[in-house]
Amino acid sequence: MDGNVVMDTKIDPDISRNHNSLDRKMESLDLTDRRPFVACSATGSTEASSTPEASFEVDPEALALDMQQRCRLLLNELEQFQAYLKERNKANNVELRTFKGGLQAEMKLIHKLAKQESSDNNKTVHSLKSSNFLFYNAVWNTAKSCTGIIALSRRFYWTPGQKTPNINGKISKPGAKHRTCSALVDIVCQDGLEWVKVSSNTEKRIIWDLAKAGWVGVESSGEESEGDSDDPDEAEGLLKQVEALVKASRATRVRYRHPKVRLVLPRISSSPQTKEVAKVLQKIRNLGVTVQTSEEWPIGPPVATVLDSLIADRFETFTSVLNVDCTILLAFASDLSHGRVEPEDWHNQMISRQREMEAEEQLLPDSLWPACGSRKLVCTREAAVRMQEIVEVIGTTTEKKRVELLIDLSGDSQLTLEERLEEFQKLSDYEIPKTWLLPIEIVDVDIPVLIADLPPIAGKLADSLSTINKSVFLYGWASKTTTISSNRSVAKEVETTVEENRSSEEEIGPDIWLCSTTRSLVGKEKQRRGAHDRDSCETESNIE
Repeated sequence: MDGNVVMDTKIDPDISRNHNSLDRKMESLDLTDRRPFVACSATGSTEASSTPEASFEVDPEALALDMQQRCRLLLNELEQFQAYLKERNKANNVELRTFKGGLQAEMKLIHKLAKQESSDNNKTVHSLKSSNFLFYNAVWNTAKSCTGIIALSRRFYWTPGQKTPNINGKISKPGAKHRTCSALVDIVCQDGLEWVKVSSNTEKRIIWDLAKAGWVGVESSGEESEGDSDDPDEAEGLLKQVEALVKASRATRVRYRHPKVRLVLPRISSSPQTKEVAKVLQKIRNLGVTVQTSEEWPIGPPVATVLDSLIADRFETFTSVLNVDCTILLAFASDLSHGRVEPEDWHNQMISRQREMEAEEQLLPDSLWPACGSRKLVCTREAAVRMQEIVEVIGTTTEKKRVELLIDLSGDSQLTLEERLEEFQKLSDYEIPKTWLLPIEIVDVDIPVLIADLPPIAGKLADSLSTINKSVFLYGWASKTTTISSNRSVAKEVETTVEENRSSEEEIGPDIWLCSTTRSLVGKEKQRRGAHDRDSCETESNIE
């Protein structure tokens, strides 16, 4: 377990079964008027509570027990999700550390309050009801109804006047200019394309914030109590938080698009009792934010039933035809991608490292074949010719045989799909999927025609790319086809050029999926040893 929490988190067998009854019991303890706020607390959380209420009728022991049980249940589900990610080698794809650390801190606090002896029940109850647990619970319940989660509790920074957005959800590093320009997103989902903010604010809290900000005609019922936020970013409470989220989303692009913002309000009705709150919600909607009130709040099912949907699946956004670049063609052909390669003293550092990576995670079964699925595969003639040239120079006998099965440059092969897969199976330690469509179809492209059919940015982009990369990425763009590649530097150059030179918000560049790792050809000893080593590496890494 992360953190320093040493208390037992084992779930009582009855807890899961009685979860709904626990919810009802918590509601009966009148926690619905808990007043949350944004604060920079030691736990890193974003909500707290501090509404002074009559506490003398609440049994602090019962309250602490219920909160402990629910906290353990939530932590248990979170750890189920983490275990599921680990089993699928995706533990590093989802950011949960901050959220889990905050939850564990709340659990530790509740445990401490439950054990301490106090003659002042009101104080104990108030401390328990000031816990952030209900906020974490609301976030997790909302998260379980989301798809493609990549982070819980992630902060995004931006610079005032920033012209070029952070690309693909990249987080700017905080600095002097960023200290007042950040927003915390509770759930980053849809593979980064949606940001969700969960607020446990009540109407009473919103009215209080409006009065504090000096809105005319608004009166606060109640005084600020111990534990309320003194964060200067909360001058207008919920509205200001959402405005910050919108600014952050406008400074960020994921696959050329700004993330959409959704606000979830589990404790506010779609028909507020006060016109001031209704106006605030309308102002938020006018910012382009989707607002979900209590009637629409998605109560998450048991996590075991939604684990698959929680994980981001970029493949679902792929087109029915995939454009394969030269780096992926080489990965399909490489001996390193098809099983154990015995170490040799002439293997360079790159080959040795890739052998280790393949032993840990198999590139084709775990990544490339699932990405391909049963989709039609195409590549430009320039990419196919370049791949064949490289294999002819440094490829092993088995690598050359795979190339003959991958592509048909001459167009005169009589092999059927089944025959190709059968022959490929003889060259691989892994089971070749029957859905893998071979050969990869070769397409001829006319680069000037492609540029003419694309937005003006394409001409500027073409000036910075090699002939091979122009053919690959401009073809994928013009044909609206997903391009799969492991050429990270070129993909970054493409996206940056589009972002810096777009003529409208709606203009998007080519859809590129980057494979997380690369594979080189193992090659032959005389090409890999000594003076030839550097040239061989450059032949593959610089697909020019």
